[in-house]
Amino acid sequence: MEEDTFSSDSKGSLSDGLVVYQRFAERQAIAGIFLTGAILGSVGNCFVVAAVALSRKLRTTTNVFVVNLALADILTSLFMPWQAVAILGGGDEWPIPGAPWLCVAAGFVIVVTYGCSINNLALIAVNRWVGITKSRFTTRRIYTARKLALMVIFAWAMPLSCALIPVLTDFGELGYEKLYASCTWVIAKSVYYSMFLSAMYYPLQLILITLCYSSIFCYVRKTSQKMARADAPSVSEKVSSGGASRAMRRKLWKRQLDVTKNLLYIVLAFVLCLTPYFTTIIFTTDWSQRLVPWVGGILFFNSCVNPFIYATSHPDFKEAFGYMIRCRKIPTSNASHRNRSAATTSTEVNQADTEQTRH
Repeated sequence: MEEDTFSSDSKGSLSDGLVVYQRFAERQAIAGIFLTGAILGSVGNCFVVAAVALSRKLRTTTNVFVVNLALADILTSLFMPWQAVAILGGGDEWPIPGAPWLCVAAGFVIVVTYGCSINNLALIAVNRWVGITKSRFTTRRIYTARKLALMVIFAWAMPLSCALIPVLTDFGELGYEKLYASCTWVIAKSVYYSMFLSAMYYPLQLILITLCYSSIFCYVRKTSQKMARADAPSVSEKVSSGGASRAMRRKLWKRQLDVTKNLLYIVLAFVLCLTPYFTTIIFTTDWSQRLVPWVGGILFFNSCVNPFIYATSHPDFKEAFGYMIRCRKIPTSNASHRNRSAATTSTEVNQADTEQTRH
């Protein structure tokens, strides 16, 4: 392979002589990840937003956060090409003279959108926990239109506040980082800011997500065991009064679990992409500094993963994507009415199961 033609400084040399980019081919590979992620992320997440807009079946409380997550990923994807520009043409300075604000804007957007993404995943986890383990009344009381709006605002406001800190104060600096030839924050002036972001974006949300899905797992296992035993008369009466047979109850329960498992896949994908990055940036060893560009590429590529998970494992998104790819109109009349009725029955079934479990 051809040696990198950049000078020692433009390669990203540290005080001890470490070179982050050994060859120019490494820059090309990472830039290729950025550009591929930008294209797939923009198209895929636009499909997600369009599917929710066109399908009444997908207009659920949970999908408010799914759309919010998709919008954050779209914004990330639109600014991702500037990372490719930085890494391919960057030396000691931003490669586009007279427009350093582009790099500052790209770094600002990254801080905001990834914080918004992890917040949305935490909100999705809480939503699934409430929807599955709590009664219909409790769910409706928590997820009113006003409270949903406040949750969405919080998902953006917290990372926006974090991104404004280096803009309004001397704590950190956003812009071109010549060590890695990227648009994030200047490492030499932002060591503590990196630690601050790691603390704000990773452990608290991860703990909340883990607790919610662990609780869902325990509840589902307990309820499934109860359903496998002989029919409980009280539950049967409740289901019959709602117009659903035991077979329908099982079907609706399975659908709830399928949707929850799909969202769990989204969380796992994000954690797998996020963990290496936040692990490496808090260390200053040679190996961690060499890995930062690669784990950063994995982090950015996560913005295009979610639509593929929806398309392969989420039953409602899978159906909607099928209609959209074939350029056919998604059913919205009789089918949507039946689906709304089924959703209502599903909620009643979950409430009946919950009350039976508590008894």
